[in-house]
Amino acid sequence: MPVEEQIEYRPESAAVEVRYVVGGAVGALVLLFGAIAILHAVYQREVLIKTVPQPEAFPQPQVVTSAADIKERRKLTTEQNRRLQTWRWANDRHTLVQIPIDRAVRLLVQKGAAAYAPLLPPQPALSSPNAAAQNAITPPPGPPQ
Repeated sequence: MPVEEQIEYRPESAAVEVRYVVGGAVGALVLLFGAIAILHAVYQREVLIKTVPQPEAFPQPQVVTSAADIKERRKLTTEQNRRLQTWRWANDRHTLVQIPIDRAVRLLVQKGAAAYAPLLPPQPALSSPNAAAQNAITPPPGPPQ
């Protein structure tokens, strides 16, 4: 039997069955509203507080001071003022000095706009891997240690 005789060509209809499309849309809406109804019912059953409580005013803060508190505050203030007004070493190696705050302010005022300039000039960036090797200090030749 030739192939042409076995295949019968029947084109599909261009019409769309509206009832299937409408039925699918109605089914989707029923599922959506059903899910919303179930979630609403669960929320109503599980959430116990249904009203927002009235805002409460916090009580005014009260500072209670005793003689010991006043004495400790004076001691702390005295220690802070002493540290701000005296000269002393700022590190154990004796390379940094802490100066009185008044003196530090006067030094900054004397320097003017240059007071916040960098302490060291900027170093040029290394241009190649060999530049670091050229600047390196090599130990003198000798027996390995």
